[in-house]
Amino acid sequence: MTSESLAMATAPVPEPEPQPELSAAAARRQDEERKTALRIIRNELRLLWRDPPPYLRPGPEPVTDPFHWEVVIDGPAGTPYAGGTFPVDIQLPAAGYPFVHPKVTFKTLVYHPNIDEEGNMVLDAESWSCATKLRGLLIGFVSVLYDPLLDYPINYDIAEQYAYDYERYEAEARAWTREFSSAPVVSHYPPNAVVGRTPPAVPHFPATAARRRAEAEARRRAAAAAASSGSGESLWRRVIGYIQSWSPYRLLHTD
Repeated sequence: MTSESLAMATAPVPEPEPQPELSAAAARRQDEERKTALRIIRNELRLLWRDPPPYLRPGPEPVTDPFHWEVVIDGPAGTPYAGGTFPVDIQLPAAGYPFVHPKVTFKTLVYHPNIDEEGNMVLDAESWSCATKLRGLLIGFVSVLYDPLLDYPINYDIAEQYAYDYERYEAEARAWTREFSSAPVVSHYPPNAVVGRTPPAVPHFPATAARRRAEAEARRRAAAAAASSGSGESLWRRVIGYIQSWSPYRLLHTD
């Protein structure tokens, strides 16, 4: 070892520069924002489980951190995800909620045009509104499982397969659901919660090729119209329409 390399090896490691401390006013403001977010989240959680939406229920553990918890989505009937159990991780910003959107991640692999290998689902963050709330957000995720947002694919190959070779997409999605999302999850319901009345799982009958071709053509026309107008459907805009149009008949009768 040369004298130069020896000197480098024995040289003291520089100490990290101290981070500037928040001013008293900034610290107070940050604490107030966290308290406000905490109050809103607790209230939204209480209302969510007093009237749980279809296919949604609490995670397996009690919520000890209101900013980080789990929900479970039961695969919607009439889709290749029917019979699957999908744990979903919810992280909410301690400062900024509800003006800053939550981070939502599927914890199992899902074969879907809008979900990547890390479990992230496409979100149009610019369209997030504090009026959406946790309930609307989670209903939107169920909606996308039932009817993918092909305007915003993460997996382009799966999106193309959905549009042009639906039977193959359906077979792959059902196989992934059986392999990765078939383990049962028992929910931990908080006090005063209502056990969700998830519609019963029904056998999933593959859609006819003729219907899928018609749907694909309708999507192509809608995409062309959206491209010409410079707009597209986002998850958040989907939520309102989905809530208004949802009915047990629509979910349980797909053909």
